[in-house]
Amino acid sequence: MNESRDVATGRLPAIANRLLKILSGLLAVAILIQFFIAGMSSLTAPDWWDYHKIWISFFQWLVLPLPLLAWFCGKPRIGRLSLASLLIAQIALQYVLVHRALDGRLPIGVGLHAVNGAVMLVVATALTLGWNDA
Repeated sequence: MNESRDVATGRLPAIANRLLKILSGLLAVAILIQFFIAGMSSLTAPDWWDYHKIWISFFQWLVLPLPLLAWFCGKPRIGRLSLASLLIAQIALQYVLVHRALDGRLPIGVGLHAVNGAVMLVVATALTLGWNDA
């Protein structure tokens, strides 16, 4: 009974919105750290490549709850839900791009991998700042 009253009074959307912003903010910070690690790996210390691969295994899971949280944030929903879902597709695209590049089938895949990472940062930041909350 208490749970239905919380939903009716708007408590669930407020909690979902707060969690969405926290998780997308953590994702944005994790992506910035990943940029640093990738830069170290490619420009100064190739042994940092292992850190690059390990770090993704920690933060890639942050994208999974985002669409569900975006749904529970309430209206308007479409823009926020689209951005949150886009991050899942972008993580998948990161794997496709880099693996196709590494096996020689898509040489520009590494560059596109980096560009997609930058776009992921923009999307995560937009969710963190509450784009389309009005």
